[in-house]
Amino acid sequence: MEALWAALPLPEWLPGAGERSWQQTVAALLQLWQEVGQFGVVIGGPVSWWPPWVVRDPLPQLPLPMDALHPPRRSWEPARETPWLFSPDFSPESILTPGQTVIPLLPRDPLVEEPFLLLLTPVFSAVAAQGYHPHTRQRGMMVSFEPEVIRRAWQSLEQRVQQGRPDRLAAWQELARRYPLMKPHVRVLARFSSFLLLGNLAEFGSPPACLPPARAEQEAAPAPPPPPAARQIPASSSSASSPAPAPPAHRRSSAPQAEPEQVSSLSEAELLRALIHEIQTPLSTIRTLVSLILKRRDLPPRVREYVEKIDRECTEQINRFGLFFQATETVMSAATPGEGRRLQLEPIALVDLVRQNLPRWQEQVERRGSHLELEIPDELPDVVSDPKALEAVLFGMIDRLARSTPAGSHIRAQLVSAGELVKLQFQVDTPEGSSTAAAPEPKSPQAIGQLLVVQPDTGAVSLSLAVTQTLFRALGGYLTVRHRAHRGEILNIYLPRQL
Repeated sequence: MEALWAALPLPEWLPGAGERSWQQTVAALLQLWQEVGQFGVVIGGPVSWWPPWVVRDPLPQLPLPMDALHPPRRSWEPARETPWLFSPDFSPESILTPGQTVIPLLPRDPLVEEPFLLLLTPVFSAVAAQGYHPHTRQRGMMVSFEPEVIRRAWQSLEQRVQQGRPDRLAAWQELARRYPLMKPHVRVLARFSSFLLLGNLAEFGSPPACLPPARAEQEAAPAPPPPPAARQIPASSSSASSPAPAPPAHRRSSAPQAEPEQVSSLSEAELLRALIHEIQTPLSTIRTLVSLILKRRDLPPRVREYVEKIDRECTEQINRFGLFFQATETVMSAATPGEGRRLQLEPIALVDLVRQNLPRWQEQVERRGSHLELEIPDELPDVVSDPKALEAVLFGMIDRLARSTPAGSHIRAQLVSAGELVKLQFQVDTPEGSSTAAAPEPKSPQAIGQLLVVQPDTGAVSLSLAVTQTLFRALGGYLTVRHRAHRGEILNIYLPRQL
């Protein structure tokens, strides 16, 4: 990841991309590789996650189906090269695995914690890696078809080849000569996007290993059986209200069949995940370019002020959609065991967390024309929760209050001990005059599916109350909301204290 992000051009950065997003990206790249007849070489690690057909299946030599892309003429015929696996496994069985070249990694090599895939073909080259951003330490995924980005990845891997298998260095360098890097054709990018979109809309739980092997067009290609826990996505709202179909014979008898409402929620969460990635990626790119601009010492003060505003806006939206992603992950964890990220509850000093975030909260509220005041006692017991997730959810609560309350409102926050719990209360007092009978009652938020709501007065999008309450339950506490006609609302957040 550090090599990919070392210089311009930068790869696409997908913050918060989970395991399923990684599998869908790998599946899309491998399908793209199939369309060029599997000519070239596939390189990856740190574990042997190849579908069986990548290593074992003897496939007939196919003409390039994408010959319309006009790859450059060569003096040699393209071939299916041996896959290369970079692995920390030093066992003889791994090193001598037939059908692939294994490059051993040292246990402390950062590459051990970064699943990656690199493809070199006569038509295109691509690289994808999953791990932690070298600057922000946020978990996510990088993808690129840019030759310069792939060259940096190639050089980083070449150092491992030279150290771990110097006898294979000549073969490694020969691959670079056989498959020179080139700018991707627009059709390659279009096909990759199509495969990625189809993967997002496919049946729930389909892993890359279920991809069928490449076949000649004249051969019949039966569809592979879906995985045991596959779920069908309703085609419309009318089908969602109809009885669920009987489970097919290939499903496990012990696997419970998803109710139509649950299936709709799950497919909505998957769609929201994809949209979040599409929104966060350009915002992250803008913020990265902005940070480069702000490093210039000759920047005029007025221009610097505008650029800093751009940075704040991008950061705010990235944080908001990061919270939405956290919500979908939690909903997926609650609805389907094994999906999403489980929260790690641990003792945390809530007073310190609140004090550290108070300036950011006040800035967010003041930008919307209101005021936030917080009362914190000198001593308060620690609570048990997930610190990062709690910080994100609390900021989401502040953002929701700032966007949904009229300008001039006064938000009073109070942190108190409540027996075996610690209570954080937010009370919204609307400005004078809005409580009169002549003042119109604010419109209620309108649901967008089961996860999000929109405030008709402002157009602000936020998590629904039910999803927010689900998040706080996952954090070990709970949330109550009391609405007061023409006087704002009171939100009480309860978290268990550390005993």
